[in-house]
Amino acid sequence: MKKILTIIFTGILTTVNAQSIELNDIKLNGEIPYKININTLKSSIRQIDSIKSIPELMDMSNADSLIYIGKTYFEYFNDSKKCILNVLYFDEKITEFNIGKIKLTNKTTEKDISEYFKPNCNSTEFIDIFGEIEKYKACGVPLTLNGKLTDNRLLFFFLNGKLKRIDLWEPS
Repeated sequence: MKKILTIIFTGILTTVNAQSIELNDIKLNGEIPYKININTLKSSIRQIDSIKSIPELMDMSNADSLIYIGKTYFEYFNDSKKCILNVLYFDEKITEFNIGKIKLTNKTTEKDISEYFKPNCNSTEFIDIFGEIEKYKACGVPLTLNGKLTDNRLLFFFLNGKLKRIDLWEPS
């Protein structure tokens, strides 16, 4: 009986992990991790476009400022000198988003994402994003950190059937 329960438990864990994304597997342009020291970020990217104060609408954030690379931004924490990816937009500065061996670009379709992340992205829902004119379709996949499930999600946003934006969302 113990052996059967072990097999079932292992199967459940494998299924849960198969339907999530490991934060440590995420890279921008194949080299920049989701969490990075400010000096390493500066040496990894040609140019940081701007560093701005946290806007009022993000008053729940504990970050000290936002670091922009194109329209993509990291939350920056002065004490630790860490930058944590918050929102990615595909543009001339950030051209790919890597999850392990999966490479996503602005050419990635809703169908591609649904193939990679069944059942979480088998369907998408329309969503309004504050400050955006366009009406996006979205889906989300749970995130793990060091193999442990978190409350966070990776949200994929599509415009005209193509991947346009990716958010690392955490509940406030």
